[in-house]
This record gives sequence, structure tokens and C-alpha cells, in this order.
Amino acid sequence: MTRLIILYLFVAPCLWCDQAMAHALLERSVPAPGAVVNIAPATITVFFDAELEPVFSSLIIKNKQGEKVSQGSGETQSSGPKSLTAKLSTKAKGVYHVYWDVVSRDGHRASGNFTFTVQ
Repeated sequence: MTRLIILYLFVAPCLWCDQAMAHALLERSVPAPGAVVNIAPATITVFFDAELEPVFSSLIIKNKQGEKVSQGSGETQSSGPKSLTAKLSTKAKGVYHVYWDVVSRDGHRASGNFTFTVQ
């Protein structure tokens, strides 16, 4: 019994730490990764499973040529800092590359990218 208590005292904190130090993971986006849309959206929004540090988080959209076509570097929503939104400054057809780089409230950085296409 004593061994179980000792084991629990060492294992339980490790399980908690693993959850507390998780990175913000992309849950979804509008438009969705890989989406093909007929009309270019006015904004791109990415949603995460953890609250973000707005100052250290960014959302950039580039066209096929690698030119930035979003305004600013993404903004968190006032309703809750689990998403970033960027305005698209073009309505041209083509492939768009969405790059996100975020820092969650626990200080961990995560990044990724995806594409969507306007027909």
C-alpha cells in the first residue's frame, strides 16, 4: 500500500504537468484547410483549443507567389482569445497559404500552415 501511495505521489504531478503545458492546437478554421471556395472570403479565422497571448500570436495569408495578402498580423476576438482573424486584402482567384504562429497563455509556442483555393 505504501508503494502505491509513493508511486501516486510521483506519477500524478507528471500527468498534471503534461496537460498544463500543452500547446495550443488548431481546432478549425474558416475557410477550412484544403477548402475550395467560389468567392474569396473577407476574413480568415483560425480557432484553437487554448487561450492565446495576442501580442505573441500572428496569422498571415500569402498568395501563390508568396506575397502577403492579409492586413496586419491577425487579431484575437474580443469574445475570447482562442481565435485569430485576418482580413484578406484581395479577392483574386488562386491558392492561398495561411500561416499561424501562436503562443498559448501557458507560454508554449505552436505554428502551422494550410492552404485553401478560390476558384
